Amino acid sequence: MTPSEGSRFVRYEIREGVSIITLDRRPLNVYDAAFNGEFQRCWQLARDDDRTTAVLMWAKGRHFCAGANLRDPAPAPEGGVGLPAPDEIELIKNTMKPTIAAVNGGCIGGGQRMVWPCDIIFCTEDAFFMDPTAGMGIGGIQSHVHTWFYGPRLAKEMIYSGERLGASRLHALGQVNRIYPDAETLHREAFSFARNVAAKDPVALRQAKRASDITMDIIGQHYVLSRMRELLDEPAVLTLPAEQPQ
Repeated sequence: MTPSEGSRFVRYEIREGVSIITLDRRPLNVYDAAFNGEFQRCWQLARDDDRTTAVLMWAKGRHFCAGANLRDPAPAPEGGVGLPAPDEIELIKNTMKPTIAAVNGGCIGGGQRMVWPCDIIFCTEDAFFMDPTAGMGIGGIQSHVHTWFYGPRLAKEMIYSGERLGASRLHALGQVNRIYPDAETLHREAFSFARNVAAKDPVALRQAKRASDITMDIIGQHYVLSRMRELLDEPAVLTLPAEQPQ
C-alpha cells in the first residue's frame, strides 16, 4: 500500500495493483467545488498510474454521496481541478482500466454521475439512487443522462416523483451487478473482485474495455454527453404560466 494522496475529502491509494478512491466527507459525502476538485484529481491519478490495473471507488460514512453541499459549500482549492459535469463523466468513462463502484446508502442527485460511468456497480442491500431536483424547482439538466443509464420509463419515474430507486430493483434490471448485506461486506468483496481483475493482463483488459465502450458510443452514449454540454451552455429560460381569465 502506498501512502494516501489527495485531500480532506477524497483520498487516493494503491493496494495490490488496485487504485482505490475513497470518498470521506462523513457522514453524507456531499460535494461542492472543493470536493469535486479533489475527486477529479484522484481520478486523474488513477487514470495515469502505471502501477495499477483496476480502479475501485468506495465511500466512508452513511451515504455514498448525498448530493450537493447546499448549506456550506467550500470553494475549489487554488490550482485545483474544476472540470464541468460532462467532462468529469468522461474522465471516469475514459479511464482505460476496469472501474468498480461500491455504493452504500444513498447516491443522490449529481452524486450519481460519479457512479454511472463505472464499468461495474456493487451495492449494499439498503443502497438507493434518487434525484430530488424536480421537487426543488430545478428542471434537471442531467435528466437525459438518467434516461441513458436507467431507461426512459424508470428515469422519468425517478425524476417526476423524487422517490428512491432501490439497489435490488436496479439489480433485477441489470443496472447493478451484485448486492451485499452491509458496507463491511461490500468493501471486502469489492476489493477482492478488483484485486482479481487487477491480476489480469492490462493490455487485454484495456482492449476489452475499449471494444465495449466503442459499442456503447455507436448506439449513442457519446452523443448524450455532448448534448449535456450543450444544455449546460444554454441560458436558463423561465416560462411563466399564462394569465388566467377572471
